[in-house]
Amino acid sequence: MVEDAISNEFIKQHYAGLYHLLHRHIRDPNITQEILQEAVATAIAHSRAGRVSDPKRLGGYVYRVALNLYRNYRREYANRPGVHATDEDVDQLPAQRVSDEATMDGSVMRHVVSIIESLPTARDREIVKRFYLDEEDKDQICQSLGLTPLHFDRVIFRARQRMRLLMAAKGFDKSDFFSVLLSLLH
Repeated sequence: MVEDAISNEFIKQHYAGLYHLLHRHIRDPNITQEILQEAVATAIAHSRAGRVSDPKRLGGYVYRVALNLYRNYRREYANRPGVHATDEDVDQLPAQRVSDEATMDGSVMRHVVSIIESLPTARDREIVKRFYLDEEDKDQICQSLGLTPLHFDRVIFRARQRMRLLMAAKGFDKSDFFSVLLSLLH
């Protein structure tokens, strides 16, 4: 019963972030969900069997298992006859544009915006928002704020450190911070 509570807690805390990271690689929501569910089940079974050296890092373990499952899926798919599209077929597909907010899980985006708004200085909030969310060019930000590129690097580094501390205070761990940074960088 305790292990089920741990499993449920793990899923509540990490599923959305893991789904987002995997969806960036897989790009098919159904396959992403299927592979992630199988990876979570496998990782929890391995954890219960004592095959996971550090249970606190189970999120990373699930991610690696999911990537391996996806590689295996792709190998099997590539070997199926008649499933390959021609260049002409691909050219006929309509271009699909998806907004950044639509690709990022809504709850993750709310947490990211909340963390950025919690940064203690206005300059940190502005630089992080402009650089990561608005994807504004570093040189343009430097010019408008009167910073050298080296000074910008120092400011953004310190802002990321402050974000990590704020996330830790809200119950996120180091792997969540890197998940958020990856989602900001696309």
